[in-house]
Amino acid sequence: MKTSPKYKPVFLIGALLFMLLTATSCFRQQVIIEQIPQNTPPGSAIFITGNFNNWDPGDSRFRMQQDSAGRYVISLPRGVGKLEYKFTRGDWTTVEKNGCGYDIENRSLQYGENEISINRVEAWGDTEPMNCLQKTIVLKNLPANTPDEAVFYLASNINSWNPGDINFIFQKDSHGNYFITLDKIISCMFYKITMGNWETVETNADNKDIDNREICFDNADTVYLQVTSWKTTNAKKMRSLVVLLDKLPADTYDSDQIFIAGSFNNWDPGHKSYEFRKDNAGRRYFRLTAEDESVTFKITRGNWRSVETTISGRDIPDRSLIFGQSDTLRLQVDRWKDR
Repeated sequence: MKTSPKYKPVFLIGALLFMLLTATSCFRQQVIIEQIPQNTPPGSAIFITGNFNNWDPGDSRFRMQQDSAGRYVISLPRGVGKLEYKFTRGDWTTVEKNGCGYDIENRSLQYGENEISINRVEAWGDTEPMNCLQKTIVLKNLPANTPDEAVFYLASNINSWNPGDINFIFQKDSHGNYFITLDKIISCMFYKITMGNWETVETNADNKDIDNREICFDNADTVYLQVTSWKTTNAKKMRSLVVLLDKLPADTYDSDQIFIAGSFNNWDPGHKSYEFRKDNAGRRYFRLTAEDESVTFKITRGNWRSVETTISGRDIPDRSLIFGQSDTLRLQVDRWKDR
């Protein structure tokens, strides 16, 4: 349908007003990173990526610039609605992580709420976390009918409420206390204690289910628990022994964290539940608990770059052990792969 000549001025004015309103309804948005990890490689380019650029992690149009205060700054195109984003150093292997190296949810903001968004990056995907917030849970008191050889597990919303997750087993320290140290994966988590299945979950004194326990990572670093009762004492059957590191390479530092990784924990080289502790003589020890009669394993300092090797630096075959032959396995580590 053609527009009548006498209506053309009105139509043009309306179109111009619509364009003007559309332009002025879009909001400015500046994004600032005020802090990055200390171990960020010098000279790194930092990018912002999100639903505004099809999540391209190294889009040159969205490389952030440093201001006079050393902050990383970018002004995004005007827009409306919700904006989701993350920071990278150019590809997805370098995407930002939380303080313990775990994935984080997409950051988000609403155009028009705040013209400036201030952010901090805690860690990168390709560097070691430096400021990991951790929480240790200690089982201080246990019911009198707890089996002598019981193994205690943490079931929570961070492990899909698995009551017998071998990656969340409490370890026994030199004082006889059971503990587990958790990295901060989420701000707060819900959990209960079991002996390997839901038949043995903790209960109250009347043998009734208790509410889920809650723990947050923003206060004290240690929590002491009392388990009042178990639903039953039909505990999951497990085997255990102490792994003792009699000798370590000369270039092992006192501050080094040392781990055991194997068939019992999906070969995770740095899982916090499988970290060696020190006895009164300064020797590293770990009480290994597993379901299988025999397991294979290696010793690491937290990643496969630092796994143990032969004295000449070559990879060694997987170590193996059979439970029941001894209550202590004494080992010597000849060399670390990265030293």
